[in-house]
Amino acid sequence: MIPAAESAFARRSSSPAALGRTLAAVGERAPIVFDELMNAPLVLRHRDVSAALRDTATFSTRFYGMGPMSAAMIALDGPPHQRLRRAHNRFFSAAASAKYAQAIAPIAARVFGGLPADAEVELVEQGIARYPMEVFLTLLGIPDDLGDQGLTWVREIITWLGSPMDESVAAPGQQAFAQLSEYTATLVRRARVDRGDNMLGEIIRAFEAEDAYSLDEVTTAVVSLLLGGFETTIQMMSATVSALLLNPDALARVRADASLTEAAIEEAFRWANPTAGLYRLVTRDVELAGTPLAAGSMVYVCIAAAHFDAQVYPEPAAFRLDRRGGVHLGFGLGPHYCVGAPLARIEVSAAVTALLDACPRLRLNPAAPLSFHYGARGFVQHGTEALPVLT
Repeated sequence: MIPAAESAFARRSSSPAALGRTLAAVGERAPIVFDELMNAPLVLRHRDVSAALRDTATFSTRFYGMGPMSAAMIALDGPPHQRLRRAHNRFFSAAASAKYAQAIAPIAARVFGGLPADAEVELVEQGIARYPMEVFLTLLGIPDDLGDQGLTWVREIITWLGSPMDESVAAPGQQAFAQLSEYTATLVRRARVDRGDNMLGEIIRAFEAEDAYSLDEVTTAVVSLLLGGFETTIQMMSATVSALLLNPDALARVRADASLTEAAIEEAFRWANPTAGLYRLVTRDVELAGTPLAAGSMVYVCIAAAHFDAQVYPEPAAFRLDRRGGVHLGFGLGPHYCVGAPLARIEVSAAVTALLDACPRLRLNPAAPLSFHYGARGFVQHGTEALPVLT
């Protein structure tokens, strides 16, 4: 057992890769270890993490059904999940994603192109944190007046989801969820009449094409996108930019050859992915990696450790643009693979491109060390509150 005080999840580090490296070292000694702080066994090796993510019948997301996400795709399995998945695949099709990319590029250029030159900049608050909301406002055709109110709602809901037993955040979170859902339902009603050429219109048409339209279903889908794609994108951006700045040789190659941007992002999603892991409910008595797991218990499927498993990623501590072989697990695997992955890749790619174009001398601020930790910004991810840089 790992005592709470010795848990890797309780530590801070100057590198987003430190958590994965530390946990992978534990995994070399034992494939599954109980972590007192996380209150669950940690599944640490890539083979076992992959198996658990694929086997949703045994390692289930059903526990999400007890909270505000009870009607969302993450809480469902079997035919109900498949039906919603088909609808989501329609509005994240290649054609739809290409249209989103055209809309996102100018947003990224505006947000990151407006950073001051030759200055000390805290990149999270001065750019990264507002970027996902601006993207969603534009893609969904939401009036700009949502702006700061939308950010407040999302932050309060995410804080509640990250600490569901904390009564001090439950009431504000529940109220924010009700208000955001009501606001979104009004937009959906209007969009079904107006039939706009935007993501909200695509979502409505996708549900209609699957004969699955209802106001509640579409409202839940839109709210889920906002919640699932907001803080995750902030931390993915922070992790990707940090990975490049901490690996200046790779950054120089990307600057010299923009075609390497995609490879850099994919490697950053392995090396620094904010999704440290995922809880799963064990639905039946089972043995994994020689370890018995009881029905009704929870396990933590540790993606960060799997990303530094040398059996799958040779020289895992190295940030390599030419990495071949194992695909990263940053968006999950199996039936619950992140349906918003295409949009996340588009957002991060556009932002990295715009940032590097706008700041040709971008570098870390040596006077303000980086600090990565689990639970950053009050959410259950590994990330940072601040990214101090020099432009």
